[in-house]
Amino acid sequence: MPKAQKVFSPILNFIFNLYTKFATRKFGKIGKGVSIRPVLNSHGEKNITLGDDISLGLFCWLGTNNSLKKNPRLTIGNRVHIGAYAMIIAADEITIGNNVLMSERVTIVDHLHDYRDAQKAVIDQPIFSEGKIEIGDDCFVGVGAVIMGGVKIGKHAVIGANAVVTKDVPPFSVAVGSPAKVIKTYDFNKKKWIVNMPYEK
Repeated sequence: MPKAQKVFSPILNFIFNLYTKFATRKFGKIGKGVSIRPVLNSHGEKNITLGDDISLGLFCWLGTNNSLKKNPRLTIGNRVHIGAYAMIIAADEITIGNNVLMSERVTIVDHLHDYRDAQKAVIDQPIFSEGKIEIGDDCFVGVGAVIMGGVKIGKHAVIGANAVVTKDVPPFSVAVGSPAKVIKTYDFNKKKWIVNMPYEK
């Protein structure tokens, strides 16, 4: 390790630890080993639960919106890494399991602005939820992926970069594209990943 890094690393860690304590002081529940890089944008913190050993990258946004429910929930499990510029906001409920790795610029939102009244601008219409989002243990979510409401992503699923997930993704599968489609599944009998041909429609 370079000499400068040896000197500055403890200082940076101290600063990040102080910032984490400041940024999470209003959260509903915080586990051990949480590390947050500045600057965290958050709201509705009392309804957010963070497990142990979580890291949040630069300029992340975590929130809950009580326009639909009195107590929406955002729950993040243990040993989860969320990359820079991620946005995760729950108006109903979002649950992220353990050992989940998310790349930069991931968006997970369980609600949308209503647009169905063609006589009103979208900005003047209320939000609505398409249902809870659940991300299972051991998943990977690629750069720029978007996960929409009402979706369940199974254990050890892989979501490709820039995918837009609008429906459930089975466990031990790979989904890519917009809208996301499953292109691979793991065969436990053959002990290898199998390409789905033709791709799921």
